[in-house]
Amino acid sequence: MAYDSPSTINASKGLIEVLNYTNTVTQGWLSNMFLLGIWVVILMGYMKAQNDFKGALAVSGYTTFVVALFFWIGGFVSGWAFSISIAFAIIGTAVLLLDHE
Repeated sequence: MAYDSPSTINASKGLIEVLNYTNTVTQGWLSNMFLLGIWVVILMGYMKAQNDFKGALAVSGYTTFVVALFFWIGGFVSGWAFSISIAFAIIGTAVLLLDHE
């Protein structure tokens, strides 16, 4: 499949146009890796700060869900990636609620 040349990007629209082009060329993997990076950074940061892995799962899941929601509304994330972010939020909440410590 042939893609448009990078020189056809309207640079006056700013970085958003470049990110949309890169996401199109990588078939949506740029946005997926961005969401995964947000999830991992928040998970590790919260876990190291609070020493609570189960809470970190819930916090990172909900934060990623909010970011994915905005990206999905903007058309940067596919429906599948948004659904997976919802699943991460639900799994994090379930792990936190089923904790018996």
